[in-house]
Amino acid sequence: MEWKLLPDICAPMPFQMALDEVLFNGHYESLQKNPNCVLPILRFFHSYESWVTVGYTHREEIPNPRRTCRRITGGGRVVHGKDLMFSLVAQKSADVSFGSVRLSYWKIHEAVKYGLELAGVKPRFYRVDENLPRGFDCFTFPIATDLALGLNKVAGGSQKRSRGIFLHQESVRLIPGISSTEFQRGLCAGFQKVFGVNLKPAPIFPSQLKEAQELSQKKYEIKQAVQFGYHSLTTENERVGNSIE
Repeated sequence: MEWKLLPDICAPMPFQMALDEVLFNGHYESLQKNPNCVLPILRFFHSYESWVTVGYTHREEIPNPRRTCRRITGGGRVVHGKDLMFSLVAQKSADVSFGSVRLSYWKIHEAVKYGLELAGVKPRFYRVDENLPRGFDCFTFPIATDLALGLNKVAGGSQKRSRGIFLHQESVRLIPGISSTEFQRGLCAGFQKVFGVNLKPAPIFPSQLKEAQELSQKKYEIKQAVQFGYHSLTTENERVGNSIE
């Protein structure tokens, strides 16, 4: 089986979140036209400056709203700038695990764990029998099936699910001494190993970038981040765990 691997993008988080929404909606539209020829989409991205994202249900005051934007997925607060992020968009029928929130989360983290191990580190899963406190800051408050490196959380994710499709957004902390390129190469190998797929390079079309830019300005940028006026984000979402940190 093949998945599409899109070019990695370095851009502010409002644009990245908008692009994920464009890809999510475009996946559904493509399925309506030709349901047998639509492949899962994987993309890696990062921000060249510090940003914070929060889940679509967040209603608490943000200390620095000018660098904060919402995600269309659930969860708590994620600080970006020293992480590598990826998004996966797929039909829930594309893999046996994708129909379940918990199973998909676990299997995706198996791929991340494998990639980290290729980079020379030994992460572990937080267990369901650990006494894990709950809280809004995602890396401070891990949940079972998040990944830990030593005493610290190193990876976590969240999802949006509707119309038979899901979007998984993930944040993986960069590790000193391991380049982002090497890190990404390992994660790609992890997806290929765990899911038994080939990653086929595919373009992001100019029309998708244009739509994402317009959506970013309309829905995700600073003015809306301060006001938190994203009523459309509160429908058809499912919260997974803490967040994408």
